[in-house]
Amino acid sequence: MRAIIKTTCKILFRNPGFWFFLLITPILSTVVLRLQQKNLGAYEVTNDHEIVELDKAEDKVAYYGGKGKFVVKVYDAAQTELSEYLLDKLTESGAFLVCRVKAPQMTKADADARTEIDGYDDRMGAALYLGKTFDEEAVAGDLQDGMVVYLLSEDERKALFDNELHMIIGQIRTAADTVGSDSAAGYLREMGKKLPEMKVVSFAGVNSRNLTNEQLDQKALMGYAFAILTMGFVFGGIFVAHTVISEQKDMVLTRIRLSNITPREYYTAKFLCGGIVSAMLTAVMGVCTLMISTDKLGMGRASFLAMFFLLGLIFSSISLLLGILLGNIFSANVAAFTLWSMSSLLSGLYFPLDSTTRAVKTISYMMPQKWFMDATEMLMVRDNKVYFMLFCVTIAYMIITFSLGSVGIRFRNSDE
Repeated sequence: MRAIIKTTCKILFRNPGFWFFLLITPILSTVVLRLQQKNLGAYEVTNDHEIVELDKAEDKVAYYGGKGKFVVKVYDAAQTELSEYLLDKLTESGAFLVCRVKAPQMTKADADARTEIDGYDDRMGAALYLGKTFDEEAVAGDLQDGMVVYLLSEDERKALFDNELHMIIGQIRTAADTVGSDSAAGYLREMGKKLPEMKVVSFAGVNSRNLTNEQLDQKALMGYAFAILTMGFVFGGIFVAHTVISEQKDMVLTRIRLSNITPREYYTAKFLCGGIVSAMLTAVMGVCTLMISTDKLGMGRASFLAMFFLLGLIFSSISLLLGILLGNIFSANVAAFTLWSMSSLLSGLYFPLDSTTRAVKTISYMMPQKWFMDATEMLMVRDNKVYFMLFCVTIAYMIITFSLGSVGIRFRNSDE
């Protein structure tokens, strides 16, 4: 068996295609993990009673609508106590997610132009412009240019949003009539302190975990890295399968059968070659990721590399199995590409599958990457049960592929 492993490795090392996938896929995965791009994940965890602050007017708010709230994008040119009170009350209602960009120089014409763009390029329930004259118009109860509401969806909650605005403006006007316009903001704050304090405790669902926005971006990047490196693992296993196909055609398999090596031992040797390929890819990945901090990875480096190695074992063994069963190099290559593309798509590496049908979710859990994406979340939240889960998942796939592979080798022997 040692001679088979040694010979197979020599054949692999002479193959330029093998070296291409061995070096390029880890490098590309590292480049992806080093990206500083934000808004890659669907942001679902935002403090329910805090305003989401945007850096600039062009920032998209669609990423923050993960919990199904009525999203309101606010262009705040007023930046006064009363405008802050308005936005705080909208947020405290619990029905609206307020995303505010502070834009002191923005005019109504600028807001009109920006909303025209956001209406097509972004997704929100409504936009709100608060101008410089907001305070004086709010206390007078005659809003003209101080506040402009842009309804950008057919969501039935727009009526609730309109009612909430009218109620808050009514409170501001009443406070101004009571203590004067200059003291209205302070009066409203004092009245608010006398109301019962509400405390909200957020729990993750049965199959979900609360990740920060930064962790959601890290998870999205990890999904892309999984997709790229999985291609290396898949084709690494296929190159091992090529040796099996070639040995069958060159009658090497027949000569091996005449020796004392059983089909199970032969497949075990090829399986170990796939493990060596996975270890080499993981090693190259480890060297490449030395330039990435563990904070950027969102987990420890050892856990990160162990996770990739176990994923490599699974896919190299599946690719080897496909090559043995198909018995044709061209068919094996096509099957490998199909395996990589469809499994990456159905496992949610490119986009979340939370809103898909139950059938798609069921199929997703048949894909190895889905379990490893869940493991990524568990590692980010320091859930120690992840190691047992990964061990069980890897063993389960190994048992299936090893059993079918041994049967496939025996089947090929009978064909000869």
